Amino acid sequence: MSVQILTDSTSDILPQEGRERHIHVVPLKVSFGARCFQDGVDLSHADFYRELKAHQALPTTSQPAPEDFLPYFEAARAAGDSLVCILLSGALSGTVQTARIAKELCGYEDITVIDSRNTIVGLRALVDLACLLRDQGADAREIQEEIERARDHIALYGLIHTMTYLHKGGRVPTAVALAGTLLKVKPIITVDDGRVELIGKGMGMRGGMKWVLDRIGDDPQADPRLPVYFGYSESPEYAQELCAQFEEKYRPAGVGLHSVGAIIGTHVGPRGAVVSYLKKF
Repeated sequence: MSVQILTDSTSDILPQEGRERHIHVVPLKVSFGARCFQDGVDLSHADFYRELKAHQALPTTSQPAPEDFLPYFEAARAAGDSLVCILLSGALSGTVQTARIAKELCGYEDITVIDSRNTIVGLRALVDLACLLRDQGADAREIQEEIERARDHIALYGLIHTMTYLHKGGRVPTAVALAGTLLKVKPIITVDDGRVELIGKGMGMRGGMKWVLDRIGDDPQADPRLPVYFGYSESPEYAQELCAQFEEKYRPAGVGLHSVGAIIGTHVGPRGAVVSYLKKF
């Protein structure tokens, strides 16, 4: 019996990477009008941002159905394997609850469904940790316990380049969006207890980077088991610059650069940047 790992597409682990690393990835869905796509499967990240900028209205996003999980659950049961599912924060989506329904439908007890309380590169970090533990021979229970401890020690800071998509989604009023655009204010977000929260602002993207690095302080206390993760929506320019500044200041053991897909990209829009890492605990 072995341990299988499953996540969803908001981890931004694309299908090819999932196959190479033995990670199952269940896609969420994004719809532009009557056209519905599977995030990262039949709509690439690059194509998504082209569509996003071409449409006045925001696309709609939706969680997987129980039937989307069942093939993986039934395959684990047939193989006699344990399956550990690490999924998008339950405060942001019903994906976790859908997976729990699928577990009941499958009737297989050796499935563990974990609310990551994270998303994008924060979720990816937890999946990477689970894979590391799996490859070291940990069983499903040991992986669950470590992930549930680690999930509250993920640091994540995101810089939003434009307020346009927050405004379209009703998250900021028109006056705030207009003023922010005129003053070149860049909102800074984090994930706190599974929810996306606005925690600061920078005057321009480089001002936002300084704010983030000042917030991190002299020592990020990053867990050396994992790299520091940098994410970008559409264009890597600012994420690469943030990564360079982070490396110069902190000399981390490793870094990774990853594209942000449709589900979170719908709300933050293009040209954003994010840094995330697991803190020592």
